[in-house]
Formats: sequence, C-alpha cells, structure tokens
Amino acid sequence: MLGSQGLLILGLTAGGDFIASLFFYVMVMLGLIPMTYLKWVFFACFVCSSLGLQTLNQSCDPTDLLALKEFAGNLTNGSIITSWSNNSFCCQWDGVVCGKEGNESVASRVAKLILSKKGLKGIISRSLGRLDQLKRLDLSCNHFEGVLPVELANLKQLEVLDLSHNMLTGQVSLVLAGLKMIRSLNVSSNLFSGDLLELGGFSNLAVFNVSNNSFTGMLNSQIWSASNETEILDLSMNHFVGNLGSLENCSSSLKELHLDVNLLSGYLPDFLFSFSSLQQLSLSENNFSGQLSVELSKLTSLTYLVIFGNHFSDQLPNVFGNLTNLESFIAHSNSFSGSLPLSLGLCSKLHVLDLQNNSLTGSIDLNFTRLTSLCTLDLASNHFSGPLPNSLADCHQLKILSLAKNGFAGQVPETFAKLKSLLFLSLSNNSFVDLPKALSVLQQCKNLTTLILTKNFIGEEIPENVSGFESLMVLGLGNCGLKGHIPVWLSSCRKLQVLDLSWNHLDGSIPSWIGSMENLFYLDFSNNSLTGEIPRNLTELKILISTNCSSSSLTSYAGIPLFVKRNKSSNGLQYNQASSFPPSILLSNNMINGTIPPEVGRWKQLHVLDLSRNNISGTIPSSISEMENLESLDLSSNDLIGSIPKSFEKLTFLSKFSVAYNHLQGAIPNGGQFYSFPASSFEGNIDLCGEIDSPCHSSANNMLKPVLPPGSNSKFGRSSIIAMTLSVGIGISLLLAAVLFRMSRRDDEDPVDDLDEELSRPRRLSEALGSSKLVLFQNAYCKDLTVADLLKSTNNFNQANIIGCGGFGLVYKASLPNSTKAAIKRLSGDCGQMEREFQAEVEALSRAQHKNLVSLQGYCRHGTDRLLIYSYMENGSLDYWLHESLDKSSILKWETMILDGDPILKKLFHILMALEWKQLVSNEIHRHFLIELQPGEGYSGGIPVKKPYFPRFSRASCLSTANQPAQGSNAVVESTSDSMYEAKQQSLDVDEGRARGGPVTDTVKDGAKKAMDIGEDDHDDHIDKDPAVLEMKKSEDPIDTQEYISMEDLRMKADGHDKAAD
Repeated sequence: MLGSQGLLILGLTAGGDFIASLFFYVMVMLGLIPMTYLKWVFFACFVCSSLGLQTLNQSCDPTDLLALKEFAGNLTNGSIITSWSNNSFCCQWDGVVCGKEGNESVASRVAKLILSKKGLKGIISRSLGRLDQLKRLDLSCNHFEGVLPVELANLKQLEVLDLSHNMLTGQVSLVLAGLKMIRSLNVSSNLFSGDLLELGGFSNLAVFNVSNNSFTGMLNSQIWSASNETEILDLSMNHFVGNLGSLENCSSSLKELHLDVNLLSGYLPDFLFSFSSLQQLSLSENNFSGQLSVELSKLTSLTYLVIFGNHFSDQLPNVFGNLTNLESFIAHSNSFSGSLPLSLGLCSKLHVLDLQNNSLTGSIDLNFTRLTSLCTLDLASNHFSGPLPNSLADCHQLKILSLAKNGFAGQVPETFAKLKSLLFLSLSNNSFVDLPKALSVLQQCKNLTTLILTKNFIGEEIPENVSGFESLMVLGLGNCGLKGHIPVWLSSCRKLQVLDLSWNHLDGSIPSWIGSMENLFYLDFSNNSLTGEIPRNLTELKILISTNCSSSSLTSYAGIPLFVKRNKSSNGLQYNQASSFPPSILLSNNMINGTIPPEVGRWKQLHVLDLSRNNISGTIPSSISEMENLESLDLSSNDLIGSIPKSFEKLTFLSKFSVAYNHLQGAIPNGGQFYSFPASSFEGNIDLCGEIDSPCHSSANNMLKPVLPPGSNSKFGRSSIIAMTLSVGIGISLLLAAVLFRMSRRDDEDPVDDLDEELSRPRRLSEALGSSKLVLFQNAYCKDLTVADLLKSTNNFNQANIIGCGGFGLVYKASLPNSTKAAIKRLSGDCGQMEREFQAEVEALSRAQHKNLVSLQGYCRHGTDRLLIYSYMENGSLDYWLHESLDKSSILKWETMILDGDPILKKLFHILMALEWKQLVSNEIHRHFLIELQPGEGYSGGIPVKKPYFPRFSRASCLSTANQPAQGSNAVVESTSDSMYEAKQQSLDVDEGRARGGPVTDTVKDGAKKAMDIGEDDHDDHIDKDPAVLEMKKSEDPIDTQEYISMEDLRMKADGHDKAAD
C-alpha cells in the first residue's frame, strides 16, 4: 500500500510518465533521494505537464483548419496527407506553427507553414490565400506543379516566401506584387516565365532570388529601390536583357549580386563600384564588354569576383592591393591582354585565381610568396613565356596548377618538389625540356594524382629509372615523340587509371605487367612502333573484368572538365571526371602481330577497343560478343581471316564498328546493330557478302562467274574477246560522259566550299523547302510548325545555336514560334547510314511514350537532309546526374537511392521493362539517351536534382563514325579554350550515347543489377568524390601545335553550388 508521499508523487506526475513516477517512488522509499529535493522536482514536473496538456489541447482557427485541409487535399504524394488527417489540432501538425493574437481565449492562427523537403507532389491550393496571418511560407524542394494561385497575393503579412526547387510554371508578377511586407523572396529553380515589370514597393526587401527560371525583359529597379535593407539580389540563369543602369538606386547595404548567364550587355557602370559592402559579384556568361575599371579598388569587402565568359578586354587594372579580402577571382574566357597585375601578389587570402583562355602575355613576374592560401591557379591558354617562377613553390596549399598552352620554356624548377599538396599539374603544350629531371622533381610531390606533360620534351628518351608517383592516377605523356620502351617504373604506379603514351616513337613489345595494374581502365599506346603480340596478361586488367572492382576516384578542386579530342576538326568529347572516361584499350597504328587472344571476352566493362592498322592475323574471336558494354570496335587494316562471328549481333551498344581492309569472307551479320553500320565498315574484304555490302544469294554469286557452254575449254575465241572489249569500251565512255555532265551541272548550280561544308548546307536546305515533308506527332508542342519555322528558330542552323554533337550530325537549339524550345537534330554523313539511323530513331522513339523519356515531337525529310525534332531537356539527363555533375552534393548514387527507396529507381525499372529496352536500342538510341529527369526529381529526402545550371544536353559519348577519322592522335592534355567558344558557344552535348560508367561509375544496367542484389555486397561508390583535371586530345600531327576547344567551367556560389557553363 502506497504511503502519502507515494500518492503525492503519482498524483503530481499523472500528466507525465507513470514509469518515471514509479521509479522516483522506489528511490524515495529506499532513502536515496531527500524529500526536500523531490518537492522541487515534482513541482517542476507539474508545471511542465500542465503546459504540455495545454499545448496539446491548443486549437487553431476554423478558417485556417479548413484552408490547410484543402491544401492537403490537392496533394497526390507526401506524408502530411495522412498525418494531417488524424485530428483537428492543426497547430500540432507537421510543419505548422501557430501564434496567439493576444487574447488567450482566441484560437491560434497559423503563422508559419514550413514544408521544405517533404516529398510533396501536386498543385499549390488557392486555399493558402486564406491564411491571412501567415508570415512564413516555405514549400521549397518539393514537386509542386502548375501555376501560382493569385490568391497568394492576399497574404499581406507574409515576410518570407520560399518556393524554390519545384516545377511551378507561368507568370508570377500579379501574385508577388501584392506581398508588400515581404523580406525574403525565393522562387529560384522553377519554370516561371514572363517579365517582372509589375513588381515594386517592397520597402522591407532584404533577399530577392529568382534565379534559374525563364524570366525575360529588362531589370526592374522598382523591385529593390524602395528598400534600404536589400542585401542579396540573384537574377542569374534567366533571359534578362539590357544594361545595369537600373541598379543605380539599389541599397548601399548590398552584399551579393548575381547576374550570371543572362543576355545583359554594355560596360560596367561606375556606380557599381560604390557598393562598399559588396562581398560577392558574379556577372559570368553575359555580353559585358570594355575595360575593367580601376574603380574596382573601392570594393574593399569583395571576397568573390566572377566575370568569366564575357567580352572584357585590355589590361587588368593593377588595383588588387586594396582587395585584401579577395578569395576567388575567376575571369577566364575573356579578351584580357597585357601582363599579370603585380598587385595580385598582395591578395593574401586568395584561394582561386583563374585567368585561362585570355590573351595575357609576358613572363610571370608575380611574387607568390604571400599567396600562402592559393589552392587553384589556372593560367592556361594564354601567351605567357619564359621560365616558371621559383616563388610558386611558396604556395604550400596549391592543389591545382594549370599552365598548359603557353610559351613557357626551360626546365621544371627544382623548387616544385616543395609543392607537397599538389594534386593536379598540367604543363602540356609548352616547350619544356629535360624529362628525366622533371620526373625526378615531381616524384617528390607525394600527393600528385594527375600529371599531364603532353607536347613537351620533344624527341627525348623516356627515362628508365624513376621512382615515386605512388598516388598517380592519370599520366599523360602523349605527342612528345619520345624514344625508348614502355618504362618498367610505371608498374609501381599501382593507382594508375588513365595512361596515355600515344604519338611517340616507343618500340619493343607491350609488357605483360600492364595486366596487373588493378585500377587501369584507359590505356592508349596508339601511334607508336610497338611490336610483338598482345600479351594475354593484358586481358587480366581487373577493373575491366568485373563490376565489383572499382578504383579510387580522382579528386578535383577546380571543376575543370575532362576532355577527349580525337582530331583537329572534331569538337571533342567532354567528361566531368576521369572516372567517366569510356574504358578503352587503344593500340592502333603500331606493328603488333600475332592473333587476338580469345580471353579478351573477359573485358566485360570495356567500351572501346581499337586494334586497327596493325599486323594482327588469325580469326576474330567470337568471345568479343561477350563484351556486353562494347561501344566501339575497330579491327580494320589488319590481316584477319575467317568470318565475322554472328554472335556479334548481341552487342546491343555497339555504335562504331569496322573490319575494313582485312581478308574476311562469308556473310555479314544482319541483326542487332549491324543494319546501321555503313558499307565502309566492311570494304576491302572482297569475299564478304550480305545485305550491307553485296547479296549472298547463290543466284547472285553465280552471276559473277562466267557461264561456259558444255564441252568448251577455258579459253575464249577471238570474236568473243573483241566483242567484250567493244562492250567495255562503250560502257566506260558512257559512264565518263554521265559523270562529267553531272559534275559540270553541280559546279554551275551549287558550288560547295569544302572548307566550310557545314555552313553551306543551310542554303541548300532553304532551296529544298518546296519539296520538304514535315510530320508532327500529336504530342508536339507546336502544331502548326513549318520547315521555314525550323530555319528561323535556329537562325538558318547557325553554328551559334549548336548545343551538341551526335554520331550522325549536329544538334541545334530552336526557339519555336509559340515560345517553346526544341532540340533539332540534323543528320549528316553517309546517305545509307544516315537513312538507317533516321528510320531507327523515328520508329523507336515514336513508340516510346513516358514522361521521363525524351519525346520525339516530329521529323522532317527533304532532299538529302533529315531532321529530328526533340523536346528540350531543361533539367538535364539522368546520365548527367548519375555520372557528370560536378556538385558532389547533388550526384545521385545507386546505393543511396536503393536504400532510401527512391522513386527514381522504381521509375527506371518501370521504363526498362515496359519498353522492352533492348528492342529500342539502335546505333544512337542508347540507354541514357531516353531517360530525362523531371524538375525536382532527386533524392528520396526531397532534394531536387534541378540545379542552377544552364539548360543542357548531357551526351554520354560521341564515339561514332562521324567524329572519328581513319587516323588521329590520342594525347592527354589539359582542357583549355580557344576562340571557337569565346562567343558563348557552349559545349553542350546531346544525351544520345551510352554512359561511360563501366567499372568506375554505375551505368543504368549496373544500377538495376545492384537493386536486385542489394544487401549482398557493399559497393564502393565514388561518384560523389571530386575528380582531378584532365583533357585528352588527339591530332593528325603528333608534334605541331594544335587548337583546343574552350570549356567554360567554374562558377562557385555562396550556397556551395557550382554553376558550370558546360
């Protein structure tokens, strides 16, 4: 029986936890807790319990309750659908915060609605406009669609509005104009359009962010002129035009101004430099011009200055001594000239200095002694000369050093051995000498992961005695004309992933120890003088055999893309990280003999195999058909015999194939990808036959042989010979006459400049409009489209509108008459191959209907031109977010999506099974081409994948006959820039190839397999780790200086997200 003390305990804690009360009672009975202490404890419990019960019973206003229930009723997905329906105490609902209006008897009103990252899907209900006491509304990072209801303009008390990272569309001026009390407005990363000219009168405005939408028109000064508290203006990633004159009335308290990726132009006004509080100024990817004013020195608080991708010119002002807080100065891809300002050496807090792709000259006289915080220095693609400064070694934090494509000469300074933090070094395309000394110095940089020395040390011997480089992952020594053998010291580089020794004069055989390099997946020994057989040990490259083997990811701190350029004329292939390179074995143009080892079929993860232009004999192993990820196979110009294995039809991702100029015979396979390969893939094999080359029918073969009468001998009579001679002569004469007549007509009617073939084609396209046939599907955005509209929307297929390269042509961005966007793929190349590709894409994609598949809007056929009209991928492809994103916080990882039950993975399975995936695959229609992420789709936690990036196409690999000549060099160099892209012609690739995931990054198929096997193994996913910097480059001439393609790369923001102009 409980005593009076026990009753007191249990009574006072009745509103609390009974178990806790019982515990205290036992402690008291045992004398372990004094009663005086207990009295205070129980009093506190009683007070808290009473308050808890009062809060629990707190009711909310009936109007607010109905408004919230109506809002939840418009949702099709989200946890609050069920959690909000349990009771009528809406102030206790998830994300709802209430506040009293002074009178305790009055029901509480909803003051805040915070539902960020809740996975909500549906439309925003107009009922929210009835929450007239709402001060904060946060629906960011969800999947809301549709237009913004005008009733939200009734929220007169609203101070904070965040609708960012959704799929909202339409115009917003009428709604936002009514929010006069607003302090922070963020509608970024949606699909809003229209102008903002109706906004204004926001007297309390502090933050205004409308970035990454499709707003148009001039900048409206009324938005910020009424407030003296404006600190952040972000209007980047839109279509604003005009100059910066409207910013003159902006508050002097402005701290951040972001206007990147618009259509703004003109000079920078002087008043811009009067914002003394300005900390971040980013104006990249516009059309600003003129000289950078010396008034820049007034921005003493500036930490972040990004002006790349404009038309600024003349010398950089020597005023950086006043910018003592400057941490990042990114001004690449402009037209700055002159020498480096010496005052840059006074910016002791500088972390990033990127001035690549300008016209800076002279020697580097900058004193780096005070730049102890410098992490990234990129001066590539300028006109610097002279030796490298020894003071660079004082930058002890330096991780990225890029000095490629300049006129530097001499030796690598011995002081570079002190760069212990150095991860990436590119000295490519200069005139450095003494390779043995350079390697002996750099081997002391123990953290070095990427070393690119391409096009230096011309004609020197490759050293045999080198040590160190234990951390090296990428080595580029191509295009150097080096002599000697493949050095044994490379075998100690156990982490090596990419090895390029192409376009040298190396001889001897391929060493067998190459096969023991566990992480090597990109090997380029092409264009040397190697002899001997392909070692069987090479087929033991572990990372090419099994998906369970993954190498350590490369590290990047600069965000510079990785680049493969196969010849002078091609645009090259871009990869944002080394692990995204297509796993490749490139041994072409050597003197390799022997046979192809049948064990090559073990390379399950290989994408590219090039053994062309060697002396390889024997038959083609059928085991190659087991290389299920193979995209490109080139066995041309060898001494191969036998037939093409019919099992090659199983290679469903094969986009380039050539066995030309061998001694093959028999039928060409006619299934799988083979119907899309041109006749040139099989030429030079007189005994090959099939639908692609010549028919294999017995009757046709008999017609090729002379038919002799019975009993006659093998000799012809004189009359027969004379008749045959006359017939042949007459036939040749008629043929020559026809050819000459056709050539004369072509010269008279349509002269073509071979040097500008692509530019001449649009004129012929215009002339052919009368015979054009344009077919639009029912799902087409623009129903009344004509071929003339296509010409106008692409500015007559102007090169400025090129957004990507396809295996059979270029892709152009088109702005259609109804203001929608489209991607127009214009096929070119071999007529038969182009026609097959055209038919394949039309037939396959016209049947594929899914919201996550890129839809084919229509097609056009006329003359020799074939046009395919696709929807424009505003949010990028799934391939991009799985493999290419530079922002590691947004990369999608298979394990994360599977373990969290992400809907994207379910969607992938639905697509793969519903469309009978392999039946849709053709030469250019690969698995990543079809899958597009909708805005807001991302992690299961609700983090959207839509990012503040310029709308882009993500091409997996342009490995096709259109971009690969018969011969080309493979050289690793750093990504630099040239005039081709200085006018904002971005290298945005079409997502129509297959991803390079292979052994290092997970392809869609690999991810599907992981989903089935989840729980069995823990995979080492390293997609989210930053890569080092690299460019792979090929040329016709192994020695001469070549041009590079510009890659706009880095744009860092305060929120940690990169805005890469890809």
